[in-house]
Amino acid sequence: MLKIHGVPFSAHTRKVIVAALEKHIPHELHRVIPLTPPSGWRELSPLGLIPAIEDGDMRLADSSAICLYLQRKYPEPSIYPADLHAYGHALWIEEYIDSGLAPHVLRGLLMQRVFAPKFLKQPPDEELIKKSLTEMIPPRLAYLEESLSGEYFAGEAFSIADIAVASILINFHYAGESISAKTHPKLHRFLRAALKRPCFAEAFKIEAPAAAAVGGLDMRLLHELGHG
Repeated sequence: MLKIHGVPFSAHTRKVIVAALEKHIPHELHRVIPLTPPSGWRELSPLGLIPAIEDGDMRLADSSAICLYLQRKYPEPSIYPADLHAYGHALWIEEYIDSGLAPHVLRGLLMQRVFAPKFLKQPPDEELIKKSLTEMIPPRLAYLEESLSGEYFAGEAFSIADIAVASILINFHYAGESISAKTHPKLHRFLRAALKRPCFAEAFKIEAPAAAAVGGLDMRLLHELGHG
C-alpha cells in the first residue's frame, strides 16, 4: 500500500493526500514532523521536507513529483487536464503556489505565529510577518483572483491546480488570516466549493483532529464547513 509520510495539516502533504483520495488510491499516512524527523528520514527525503512516499520499492519526495508519479501509475480519474494548454496552465498554477505563495504563508506566517513559538520556543519575527502580509502575499492572491475565470483554475474540470490552491489557502486561514468575499470574491467562492468535494471532506476526517491537537491553528474555516 502507498505510504505517505508527513502531517495532514501540511499544505504540501495535504496536496498528496487529497490527490490520492480524488484518485481512490488506497494509502496510509505515516506522521513525520520536519522539526523532529525520525531516524533515516534523509534517505526518504533528501531535502528533509514533507511529504515523501514509499510505494513498494519506490521512494519519492516533493509533492509535485509525487502527484505526477501517482497520475502516471493511476491514470484515472485524472487530476491533470487532457487539453495541452490547460495542462500547462495547471502545472504553472501548482508551481506558482509552491514557489510563489507557499513560502510566505508557511514560513512567513504559520512558522512565526504558531510553530516557532510553540515548538522552537522562539519569538515570532514580527517584521517578517508584516512583510508577508503587506508586500509578499497580497499581489500573489490578486494574481490568483485574476486568473480564476471559471469554476476551476485550469480547464473545465477539477485538477492539481485546484488542489494546490485550496491547500495553501487552508493554511492561510490556519495562520489567522482569511480570504474575504469582499476583497477576493472568486477565491472565496472557489475555496468553499473545493472544500466540499469528497476528497477534501475525507481528508479532513484525519486532518481536523490533528490540527486541533497542535493548538494555535485557527480552525474557524473548518468549523464553518462542518469539519472538526
